[in-house]
Amino acid sequence: MLIRCLISVLSALALGCGPALADRITVAVAANFLTTAQDISAAFSAETGHEVALAHGSSGKIFAQINAGAPFDVFLSADADRPARLEALGKTAPNGRKTYAIGTLAFVHGAGTPSGDLIEIVARAGLRLAIADPKTAPYGIAARQVLERLRGNDWDRDLVYGDSVGQAFAFVATGNAGAGFVALSQARSFQGEIWVLEVPTELYDPIRQDAVLLKRAEGNSAARAFFDFLDGDFARQNMQTAGYGVPQ
Repeated sequence: MLIRCLISVLSALALGCGPALADRITVAVAANFLTTAQDISAAFSAETGHEVALAHGSSGKIFAQINAGAPFDVFLSADADRPARLEALGKTAPNGRKTYAIGTLAFVHGAGTPSGDLIEIVARAGLRLAIADPKTAPYGIAARQVLERLRGNDWDRDLVYGDSVGQAFAFVATGNAGAGFVALSQARSFQGEIWVLEVPTELYDPIRQDAVLLKRAEGNSAARAFFDFLDGDFARQNMQTAGYGVPQ
């Protein structure tokens, strides 16, 4: 009887400790990676019990928010430059920066846009073409590089800019732009009718996406666990399925 009672007490204590050990973290995510981050966060929460809140936007705007004191624990950027700048500013935890994915640029157009190859479509006069703002979005920089190579000095003709690559994709998906340069992951996850053309990787610089564990989360074991979870089998397989490369 005594042993049975002790087991009951220990079990109750163990159950009572579960919620207390769980934590809530806030992860800022570049717009291109949002859908993939949702899948990874759900798996992380199921495995650890920690809750993950996601905030998304262009990498440039998130960078500015972090510098202004936004309470983020982890930042999944769409480039390597801004995480490196945060590290140089002393805003990251020790061993708190790494490459988690290699982005892939895709060219998409709606059913109302006559098909053709990439060079042919981009050359058409009067075609509203959506890209993310190169000033704040790494996928916008990649899109500009492609257009400069294909159009030369006339690269910015008939462009409509999205605050993020997510908004650029929305312009195409809603018919407000005839075509656009987006993340391959967005094109793969879209449920509607859309055409996807491969963008030769030699037309743009590699899109290395870095993650940082921010200084404010240095002692947060849940934030560190999420940061490490990005290197696990589930996260890597999920990223590859979504259309990203993963570091070796």
